Amino acid sequence: MSNQKGMTLIELVIVMSLASVTLVATATYALPWLARERGRSAVYDVQSYLQLTRIEAVSRNRECRFVLDTSTKTMQVLDGNGTSATKSDDILLYESTLPDRVRFARPDTGAPVTLSQIGSSSSYETIFTSDGIVSTGTGEVAMFGGDEYNRVMVFGAGGVSVDRWSGSGWAHEGGTTTSQSTGGSIPTEGTPDDYVYQTY
Repeated sequence: MSNQKGMTLIELVIVMSLASVTLVATATYALPWLARERGRSAVYDVQSYLQLTRIEAVSRNRECRFVLDTSTKTMQVLDGNGTSATKSDDILLYESTLPDRVRFARPDTGAPVTLSQIGSSSSYETIFTSDGIVSTGTGEVAMFGGDEYNRVMVFGAGGVSVDRWSGSGWAHEGGTTTSQSTGGSIPTEGTPDDYVYQTY
């Protein structure tokens, strides 16, 4: 009679039960984290495209536009082709789509997107001039992903910053929160440092 070793049915059931509990516990903590990271990634994608638009405007020495369509969640960087009055001849430089599970929303009052609206469409734009400043479309883009709100702010001098909602106000990347929590237009001149920050 050969000497065979193996697992009994009871041992196998115990191992499978422990594996199931571990998997459920991991998923419980990992899924919200992944959704939050997806939201953060989306807001940084918007920031990157805005900065890319500014870089293209300066390097090409002419107006370039950042366009965001909130219905299709599509972002575009367009070269104005030297004709600011005519947009039909703009040259598409870059295009990307934000994740489906991220939506445009904010926890406080105000519109989630306050860039310059294109007509009555769901598209908004920011136009950077050849010297890197914003001629049209200062404001913000607020998004919700996972269980977290984030926003990108565009300033008249061409600066772009990212904030996150702390539960009572917008927290700047440096760990400070702005004294105003309501939305609205951003001043057309200045940089993020023009705001009053309070340590929280």
